[in-house]
Amino acid sequence: MLVVVLWIVLVLSLMVSTFAAMMHIETRMAGYHSRQLQAKALAIAGIEYEKALLAADLNPSSDINAQTQARRQGSGTAASGTAATSAAQTSTQGADYYSEPWHNNVELVEHELGDGTFTVQIVDEQAKLNINVLTPDQWRVLLRACGVDSETATVISDAVADWMDKDDLSKPNGAEDDYYTSLPPEEGGPYHCKNAAFDGIEELLLVKGVTRDIFYGHSAESATDSEMTGIGQFLTALPFTKVNINTAPPQVLQCIPGVTPDMAEKLVRYRQGDDGIDGTDDDKPFQAVDEIATVWSGMLSRNSFQQLRNYLDVKSSFFTIRSVGNLGGVRKTIVTTVYRSDDGTISTITWDEQTR
Repeated sequence: MLVVVLWIVLVLSLMVSTFAAMMHIETRMAGYHSRQLQAKALAIAGIEYEKALLAADLNPSSDINAQTQARRQGSGTAASGTAATSAAQTSTQGADYYSEPWHNNVELVEHELGDGTFTVQIVDEQAKLNINVLTPDQWRVLLRACGVDSETATVISDAVADWMDKDDLSKPNGAEDDYYTSLPPEEGGPYHCKNAAFDGIEELLLVKGVTRDIFYGHSAESATDSEMTGIGQFLTALPFTKVNINTAPPQVLQCIPGVTPDMAEKLVRYRQGDDGIDGTDDDKPFQAVDEIATVWSGMLSRNSFQQLRNYLDVKSSFFTIRSVGNLGGVRKTIVTTVYRSDDGTISTITWDEQTR
């Protein structure tokens, strides 16, 4: 009888220990889930804070503009006099550039809120090229600027045109349905040629000739290897046609018809100021497209300059915001693309939540 009692006690002890362990795990999981929700709330707060900065940028009397101007002048109080006037002028003229509060703001990094923090990064999408309006010549210029050889650049430019056009006639170096449907599984096939505009830039990886190294970039790993700059960072599928000269890199600017690589580099060096860095206080942003005439003096005819107005601007409407909420080591990342209208209204275009 004693033996039976001992066995019962042993079994009950094991059951209690198992139950305690399960409760401990469930408690930790509940705590982790709670921190995840709070981290998400922090990430959302970061998104909303950035949206407020973007909206305030169009408001000449915004406190955010005045406070940022005061900080740059070494004052911890709200700007007045010259500082307030400078902030008002910037907002009134409506140009967007990297040294403005929506981009260059210490409050966007490890911003404390409650028990956690959020960190925000923002990308001006109009510093990029619209993938759906690029001509074959522009494709070749971009690809060559990123380190792609001439032959491959020609193949890709033709293949992109075939991917988007409605017919089944291949360009000399392009590809249509017969090419893509014959691809073996190890090469990702078979699949059909889209014959329509790109919905996202990642679709480029389906196009003949476009490798992951070409899209994402490739570091030189040996003396005989060549470095390649990923073309993906310079492209977007958002619906605009004008590039912001205050934020676009040289690789993008030289794709504009009539702009040479030397002209693109000269413009970027000018706007960056003496320190050669975008987003610092000595930047020289353009407040109107006509101002580039002083930088490119003698390099463009009057007619060519007039044509540039069809491709260039000094302000932006599309932005991608990446906000990371962090609470006790638990991180939540949200990436959203927004559209800012002329009255400062912010509309969400895409929303992607990531747990990392």
